[in-house]
Amino acid sequence: MPDFDLLPSGVICLNLKETIVNVNPYILKKLGYKLEELKNNSINSLLSPGSRILYKTHFYPILVGKNIVHEIVLSLAGKDGTKHPFLFNMSMDASGILITGLFLNKRSDFESGLIEAKNAAETALLKNKELMLAQKELGKVQKELENQLQEERTTNKELRILNKMISHDLQEPLRKIQLFASKTLSKPTGEISGEVIQRNLNRIIDIANEGHSLTKRLQLFSELEYYPLRKAHLDLVGVIELTKKHSTLSQYGFNYDLEINSLYGDENKVNVLFTELFNLIGRLIGPYGVKSVNIASVASTVEAIEDVPSSANRKELIIRLMADPEVQNGDALRMMDRGGGHRLLGVSLDNAFCEKITSLHGGSFNLEILGPGKISIEIVLPYVSL
Repeated sequence: MPDFDLLPSGVICLNLKETIVNVNPYILKKLGYKLEELKNNSINSLLSPGSRILYKTHFYPILVGKNIVHEIVLSLAGKDGTKHPFLFNMSMDASGILITGLFLNKRSDFESGLIEAKNAAETALLKNKELMLAQKELGKVQKELENQLQEERTTNKELRILNKMISHDLQEPLRKIQLFASKTLSKPTGEISGEVIQRNLNRIIDIANEGHSLTKRLQLFSELEYYPLRKAHLDLVGVIELTKKHSTLSQYGFNYDLEINSLYGDENKVNVLFTELFNLIGRLIGPYGVKSVNIASVASTVEAIEDVPSSANRKELIIRLMADPEVQNGDALRMMDRGGGHRLLGVSLDNAFCEKITSLHGGSFNLEILGPGKISIEIVLPYVSL
């Protein structure tokens, strides 16, 4: 019995023609062969088909050239056809070729485990990707629902404004018409002069015109969003001065402190914005006039919103107006009282116009009453430089 039969590793002896001369029990037992079945056979009879190609085209030429090859892995085929990975060390001299090595069954199990783990990881990643896609779709749906909710809130707010206009502001002229008509008709013909009748009729006509004007404004308000914005750079002072000429504030000087004199927006709607703004200030100030109207503008950089790249370095134009009445007493306080009678008729619609037009431009409108007759107004619009 050769000494290598007792070794805890595999040994295969070949002659220079690559024919099997001897194989130790370590390999015979693993492959299920007897030595007599392998003797005088080519080494190819022990190699799997793929390993035969590697051995002949790659490893054997190295062995011939260097007489030694270390740590190559080829598969030995068992008698039942099972492939067994085998770590080869080969040497060659004038007497023949000696092959020693170890079976790598544990490595095979390890590789199988790695493959299973890889497949499990790929499956988990696929499921995670599907979950992420589903989450993204849910995010889109949520965003759409939020937008729909915001639209419904805006619509409801406008409906409340229109309802108030119809139920109060339009009813007020009708009530006055009824009042003057009843005064005229309640007295016998002989007890009322033609002058009184004419005066009451003139009042009825004026009130009817007022109602007609309010109806046209309501129609304009309802149509604001139906026409696309045609934006351009506008001269802020030019727009204000032109609009001021046709407003109740035409007789008063404005004090300007403008860092920015360029406004980017739809010219028609911006003109409506300042027309309604001056109407609003005029109604709130009342018949006392104003001591001063101060207008300032500044460009401000908006803080970027997380996960919204388009919000970076965004700027906004802030226009601030301050108005003070000439009087600062109880009359002014009563004048500013929103429940103070017909003088404030139309204030809600003026304010609604300003809010809607700034909103259509992507901005905001804020009115604050700081005290008796003291008004602060802030208009915020996206700023686009020239």
